[in-house]
Amino acid sequence: MRRSVIPVCAVLLVVAGAWAQNVPVRPNRSRSRQRPQNSAQRVVRPVMRPNVQPRPQFHGTVQYRRPPTTNAPVRVQRQAWTQPPAAPAKPLLERLHRVVTSVARPMAAPPVPARMVPNAHPIRDVRHFIRDAHLIHPPMMDIKGRPIAAHPINNPPVQHKAIVQNPNLMKDIQARQHEELQTERYYWHDDGGVNYCHYLDRRGHHWYGFYNGQNYYWTRYQGNRWWWYDPAPQSWVYYDDGYWWNQNQAQPQEVNVYVNGGYVPYNPAQPPVDIAGGQMQAVPAQPAEPPIHSDVDTPNYQAPENENAFAVVVGVEDYGRLPKADFAQRDAEAVRAHLAALGYPTRNVAVLSEDQASLSGIEKHVEAWLAEKVNADSRVLFYFSGHGAPDPKTGQTYLMPWDGDPKYLANTGYPLSRLFAKLNALPSHATLVVLDTCFSGSGGRSVLAEGTRPLVTRVDLGRASIGDLTVLTASAGDEVTGTSKDQGHGLLTYYFLKGLNGEARASSDGVSVQDLYEYLRPKVEDAARLDNREQSPQLMVPPYGQRQMLVKDLR
Repeated sequence: MRRSVIPVCAVLLVVAGAWAQNVPVRPNRSRSRQRPQNSAQRVVRPVMRPNVQPRPQFHGTVQYRRPPTTNAPVRVQRQAWTQPPAAPAKPLLERLHRVVTSVARPMAAPPVPARMVPNAHPIRDVRHFIRDAHLIHPPMMDIKGRPIAAHPINNPPVQHKAIVQNPNLMKDIQARQHEELQTERYYWHDDGGVNYCHYLDRRGHHWYGFYNGQNYYWTRYQGNRWWWYDPAPQSWVYYDDGYWWNQNQAQPQEVNVYVNGGYVPYNPAQPPVDIAGGQMQAVPAQPAEPPIHSDVDTPNYQAPENENAFAVVVGVEDYGRLPKADFAQRDAEAVRAHLAALGYPTRNVAVLSEDQASLSGIEKHVEAWLAEKVNADSRVLFYFSGHGAPDPKTGQTYLMPWDGDPKYLANTGYPLSRLFAKLNALPSHATLVVLDTCFSGSGGRSVLAEGTRPLVTRVDLGRASIGDLTVLTASAGDEVTGTSKDQGHGLLTYYFLKGLNGEARASSDGVSVQDLYEYLRPKVEDAARLDNREQSPQLMVPPYGQRQMLVKDLR
């Protein structure tokens, strides 16, 4: 058995050696082939076995070589990463100095943006300037009866901005203004830490003194503006939208604004901005609204003066607590001009506008001033342009003064019935009432208390209580009045004045109430229909008739 195994093993070793000598080297991951130049030569491609590296032998064969390539990507060998050496530590004293310096250095304040000065609202009517040099004598005792050691300030009080921007304080000032009516008396108040004094002089001017520590200043509230007398230019300056303005009364187009301790000329084309870094910068101004011109603002007639003609004209456009009544101020000014042409002396015409048309102002002129002036030969005209209001429960109608509040009509409104009663009590020859307002509570020149629905089923225009009066109203009780934006007037006022300018039919004696009514009613109705609403003026006359009462007397 042993003898037979040895020959077999020898044969296997010989075969294995012969096979190993004929195996060439095969390249890894390459499919390119190179054919031998000699066809007699052949290439043997053995089957690769794992983990076996054959050794090429050159016994009549050619070794396989990989062909050269020029575009083969070159594999970049990754370099070993080495950490950079640490910086040498700085001395301890230097490090402590840097820490202390960074903590002690104050942080820079962010830049304060420049605040624009708003466009000015200069006074256009020179009659609204304060021309007198009347000043009051400040009180000698404070609210606790102690002598006042404070000193008046000599520059425009910039601290007045905090007073005006305090809504609770302004509300209390307006409310107390109509309660503190005793003249030449100092009314002291301490409201929310603001110590101020109210004073009413004999001329009806309201003064307010504000005391803060060792300083104080007195202002006059007139024409819905705060005024302060500047002793340096010796003129009155007024407060508007955060700044004090000095306007030249002789040349109203010259307006100066007080900024950074001095007056700066105001240019409407380029209004200044507030100080930012000590310099004034210019910004483009918003285009101003073009002025409104109406063909009824100037009368084209002139009647002789009548010493017994008296009138009270009320126009309230900017209310204290109510929406604006558009063009009411222009209505009052146009009526004033036509009254002068009708022969009403200027001294016999009282024009109440803005805060002058308060409840106390209307009461004073209707119930006291007219009662002192009117006699049996007098002609009286009462004109009102502004808001009206109805009482939703009773239907009673009220004229809304400048300080009126629809929530408290009985206390702040002027009842129409009371107006008629006071005018009927006058010993006048003829009295005409013109009301460019409405009482529907549905908009236009009519208001209601906040939260009240605009639905009043019954409105009493006082027809039963007119007595000897002739009353012309802008609309019926349930209608809304409107305005003419092109002409800048209420519809009733515009066509009323247009009729006086010659559009209404006139007799040899003049223009009567009936002539004006027949002219203006269709005009107003047609203009209202263009706005998709109804408005029909109403004429109420006494039972015995006053339709031929002359408004424009040409005799």
